Amino acid sequence: MESVKTLKQPLVAKHHHSNQILKNFWYGIEHSAAISAKPKTITFMGHELVLYRGTQGQIIALDGRCVHRGSELAAGWVENDCIYCPYHGWRYEADGTCSHIPANQPEVSIPIRAKLRSHQVQEKHGLVWLFWGDLPVDESPSIPDLPEFTQAGWRTVSGSFTWDGHYSRVIANTIDMAHAPFVHATAFGRKESPAVQAYKLEMSEWSASGFITFETKPAYSLKLILGNNPPNGIFRATFYMPNVSRVDLQFGKFQFVLFMVHLPVSEMQTTTKWSHIRNFVTNPLADSFMRQDVVKTFVQDNLAVKIQAGAAPLDLTEEVHAPADAIELAYRKFYAQAVQMGWSEG
Repeated sequence: MESVKTLKQPLVAKHHHSNQILKNFWYGIEHSAAISAKPKTITFMGHELVLYRGTQGQIIALDGRCVHRGSELAAGWVENDCIYCPYHGWRYEADGTCSHIPANQPEVSIPIRAKLRSHQVQEKHGLVWLFWGDLPVDESPSIPDLPEFTQAGWRTVSGSFTWDGHYSRVIANTIDMAHAPFVHATAFGRKESPAVQAYKLEMSEWSASGFITFETKPAYSLKLILGNNPPNGIFRATFYMPNVSRVDLQFGKFQFVLFMVHLPVSEMQTTTKWSHIRNFVTNPLADSFMRQDVVKTFVQDNLAVKIQAGAAPLDLTEEVHAPADAIELAYRKFYAQAVQMGWSEG
């Protein structure tokens, strides 16, 4: 029998984001179309929330478990703007206050602590955004713009993809400039030319962007669209704190935007709600091909995310960096800045 001494210790990297969550930001968490009058549980970095629509179509977001016996409220039902626990019928108002306990005699008052935390939400770009924090919303960073979503001549397809990794690694992957030749070698990556040209970062408040030009190797549907003599591509990567990334690809007059919000589910799971917006072949018949292209790419990327060691370290000296990593380092610096400002919990 193997002695205790020789047992391998699990690889645990120190000082990681782990289940820390940045606060005082808007988090994109779900597609608007997925929220209806039927309640739905969303897990947000270990916190369970319940979301449903009220009588005016407004989204109500509350802590997801009954304060009585911890039952999942999404298994209950909604009447007017209230949600009812399926176990003992406790009724919660839209602000989270418990307003009725059916088992109580009429003269019995409801405990003051019988209240769920309610969360501010808004809808924008076909997505639900949840505010996590304690600052007034107007003193917090706003939701990024996405003009193409409503612009004439652009067509959107959307979907959801679940990753085996921490959201800091997922965001890093989606904006990474140097992995395509290896991770996507069988598709659009050129293994024979992996060097990344020097690129300048354009910095904004809580956001950064950078672009490179590259020799196009069309894959999937783009093969049919771009033909045998494709123009050079321009790849632009952008992130917006804390959980949004955007990739723009341009081949001559053909452009598409991949706008992604990365829901931090747990330390080892992230769900990306994505919108792919294109200005070519805007016929709905092409939608399924575009959707397949996005998913094929994510499946390859997930293999790379899965083999990384947990969350990205807060201490930049824990890993070694190269010039191509400039945009990911900008993300980590903003993350560290938010932590230093006291904008983190967990």
